[in-house]
Amino acid sequence: MGAPEDASRGVAAEQQPPATLRTFWLLTGSSAASELGTTFLHLAIPLTILAGTGSSMLAALSLGVQYLPFVLSPALGTLIDGFERRRVFLASELAQAVLVAMIPFLLMAGQVTLVFVPLLLASCANVVSNLTSDFGLLPTLVPSDRVTWAYSKYAATTEIARCVGPALAGVVLATLGPYVALWIDAGTFLLTAVVALMLPKRPQPPVERGFIRMQVEGFRSFKRIPGIPKLTLALSMHNLGAGAVPIVMVLLVQGTWGWSSKWTGLVIAAGAAGSALGAWLADRVWVDRTPEKRIGLWFALCAISCALLLLPVQAVVIAGFVFLMAAEGGMNVTTNEYRFRAIPDEVSGRTNAVMRAFILGALSLSSLLLGWSVALPEQVFRFAPALLASALAAVLWIGLRRAASAVPEVSRSA
Repeated sequence: MGAPEDASRGVAAEQQPPATLRTFWLLTGSSAASELGTTFLHLAIPLTILAGTGSSMLAALSLGVQYLPFVLSPALGTLIDGFERRRVFLASELAQAVLVAMIPFLLMAGQVTLVFVPLLLASCANVVSNLTSDFGLLPTLVPSDRVTWAYSKYAATTEIARCVGPALAGVVLATLGPYVALWIDAGTFLLTAVVALMLPKRPQPPVERGFIRMQVEGFRSFKRIPGIPKLTLALSMHNLGAGAVPIVMVLLVQGTWGWSSKWTGLVIAAGAAGSALGAWLADRVWVDRTPEKRIGLWFALCAISCALLLLPVQAVVIAGFVFLMAAEGGMNVTTNEYRFRAIPDEVSGRTNAVMRAFILGALSLSSLLLGWSVALPEQVFRFAPALLASALAAVLWIGLRRAASAVPEVSRSA
């Protein structure tokens, strides 16, 4: 699927109907705006909690709370498969807007611990939104042979927003405060909700009714689709150690190194720029390799990048962070394509939800693990869990792929 697909990328894009391109870029643009606002949330909440409580563990837990609802992904995936996806997307964006807008009022009242309640509920809505847009809406807006192109453009565009967002968030936090930053985030969700009304309606795939039956089918689909359980295991292992690195970098740079909010935002922005670069490179490098081998190469780059985080030199740690984000950006695009081609549309929501329950549930645990280790005095120990887990993930994926090399693989379903 490598070189021929890449060579025809520009031609195929020009041949797509203008309406399809408009709706694709409409969704991509609004999602980028939402991601930009979310970077405000990701900086404002932990820094406010750190300033108010002095606890790096509690600050890191604010990220864990945001990913904890992904454990409920199978049930939420059933919701996606059972209803028209545009409506689900609209409702989830509106819910996030309302809940995030509530958080500043709780902070004003000094109720720091109560902030975790709307944060948790907003994260549940975010799970639904992500599953719907990434695996339900986005692939339907482009021809099936342009899915790699679409995921690459979508990921690169949203990563640019993540790149600009932290720098802007640092300025907003330093000048206007965390409340304005959070209200900006709420406004971006409203914008995305308006865009959802403009997306074309799509007939929902026929699914069996009955909550329990749909849950069982989701887990069965997850188990029987070749390559999917192996990919889930490897991604979960990587996220267990390295998933919370961005938020821990915030705590390290501002809390341990003593840098300002603006410089902290710039460091996170540099990581987001690396992620955008990785997403852009995803359909341009190793195009002559199979998707399985490309995923393995991205895993290896992640592990190498994590090794740089252990060195006691600030510039090298920042470079390792940027390289890690770039490798993860490329891996996200490649694995999303892999999943889209492997999973039948009628069980897409449920199967991807089961995957995310493990993958992002591990990220939630990572916030606790790295939230503890970042407070250790020696730099070599602060990111040791990230290196160990990322290296093990690479070994798992490559080893499992070689063990299953005799079995026909996912590419046959493309």
